[in-house]
Amino acid sequence: MFSFGSPHALYEALGVDSALAQLYAACVVGRTGAEEGNILGALRALASKRTGLLHRSELVQSVAALTERYAKRVREVADWKPKSNNVFRQLTSLVRHLFDPYGNTPEWLIESWTRPTLVEDGVNLPDLTVHLGQGHSLRSFPRLPVRLSKRLEHGMREAPAGCTFREALRYAQLAARDALAWWGPVMESRLGRAPLVDDAFWLSVVDFFVAAPMVDPCHFGPVCDWIHQKRSVGIGPEPAQPGFTLKGRSMASVLAHSEQWHRGSARERRQSGGTASPDTSWGGLPVANFLAGPVRIEQLTTAGQLQEEGNAQRNCVATYLQSCRLGRCGIFSLTVDGTRGLTIEVTAHRTVVQVRGKYNRWMTPQEHIWMMQWLNEARLVLSKHVGIDWQD
Repeated sequence: MFSFGSPHALYEALGVDSALAQLYAACVVGRTGAEEGNILGALRALASKRTGLLHRSELVQSVAALTERYAKRVREVADWKPKSNNVFRQLTSLVRHLFDPYGNTPEWLIESWTRPTLVEDGVNLPDLTVHLGQGHSLRSFPRLPVRLSKRLEHGMREAPAGCTFREALRYAQLAARDALAWWGPVMESRLGRAPLVDDAFWLSVVDFFVAAPMVDPCHFGPVCDWIHQKRSVGIGPEPAQPGFTLKGRSMASVLAHSEQWHRGSARERRQSGGTASPDTSWGGLPVANFLAGPVRIEQLTTAGQLQEEGNAQRNCVATYLQSCRLGRCGIFSLTVDGTRGLTIEVTAHRTVVQVRGKYNRWMTPQEHIWMMQWLNEARLVLSKHVGIDWQD
């Protein structure tokens, strides 16, 4: 890669889309001479191990992050022995070898290096890895989106592997409330997917549900949608109420108002045809549909299809129009013999984050089997927070 006389010569010889060309652009372009020397040393050390890390385009940003921090390593690459042929496992093993001398950096943080996005909620995860590896506390890391107590830091360190930063934080917040049973519903809701804004208020919504006896967790997400509408948009002729809270309200009244709003929104969409033309369309995510006998899972790519899905399933999926058009997510519909069964949300990172039937029910065990067949074929990941009604 460094043997070419210029970037133009490299791109001309290898092609601008090749893994090495992308690696060169991420690691070398725009660097000072001193920085380029350190990066060259890191890449040569990696090349000597004959690892596949340098030849995978999806890991280019991770390798670049590693070379940028190579001077802060606590061990040498020469002493690293990969124990797997899987490049993702090689990467996590190498990150721990280079930057985690005490072996106590959370697994979810180490695994974050394998994801496309290395900055979550404003937190630079590679920098956080180095920070913890140097023996510092998590709560002392600068520019955290929320203030952490010792108890919250302990909870984040205990969060399961595979978590994002936000999921680990929510895990710690719920653990501090002895409410980990609500982790799935919370992460599947707007609260779990939205940026960390007005955290104190949204955690009061969690406390409201946790304190209520015998309330089905499946209501949490719809209630969060209703609250967001009241605080940020307004309902009907009412203007937005940024200061809206649940203080002094009963669970019964909250559920009734939420249900009334959801039904009213669905009725308005049926009567008006929605705010966008039913013919409004978009390309959709590059995710294959599924067909197995009477079962079909198909992506919805027009405003009319979203409106029909929402009307039939009694949900608010039509509100995802803009997110679908911008490529942030894709909405899929599972049908059996033409009868609608599930509405499915897939993120741009190919993760299924919501699966709901009519009136927001969870999927049944049989539907889960069909879902897993589709996930395997389409190379998708099912979020651990998606609910399954095993008693069905």
